[in-house]
Amino acid sequence: MKTIVSLLAFALTLALTSTSVAEEGHAAAGGHGDLSEKMNSLFPPKEADPSKGHAPAKAKLVGPAYFSTVSGDSTELSWEAVEGANEYHVQVATDPNFKWLVAEDFHFKATKFPVSKLETGKHYFWRVAGVKVDNASTHRKAFFATSMFATAGTAAAK
Repeated sequence: MKTIVSLLAFALTLALTSTSVAEEGHAAAGGHGDLSEKMNSLFPPKEADPSKGHAPAKAKLVGPAYFSTVSGDSTELSWEAVEGANEYHVQVATDPNFKWLVAEDFHFKATKFPVSKLETGKHYFWRVAGVKVDNASTHRKAFFATSMFATAGTAAAK
């Protein structure tokens, strides 16, 4: 009995709403279409800025040269200024995967980065990426330019 009552209620609901759904579809073409156009004109879609769609170029590293030996416990990393970059992401590590970071700066503004407290006889890997802060998030940072150097001592000679 419950099944028959449920089916009857369902059929009655379909019968009552089918004409209003058909009328609503017809009205959407005329009445509601104008309303959506008016609303869209009040809130136009944001225009994409083409200048924010390109990441900065890859940095060109100057020094220390690849696989060179540095004397002392400090050095200065340098690279050419990257066109379009407002700042740089700089990393220095003791492994090529940059897991063991010695120094890092996400918002470095200059093109010369001082590194100190270097250990004797070790290899150091460093990389720099240009960052354009105003860009969209997917085009904000360039690819890293990577290099390495060693510090003078017995372990670097092995």
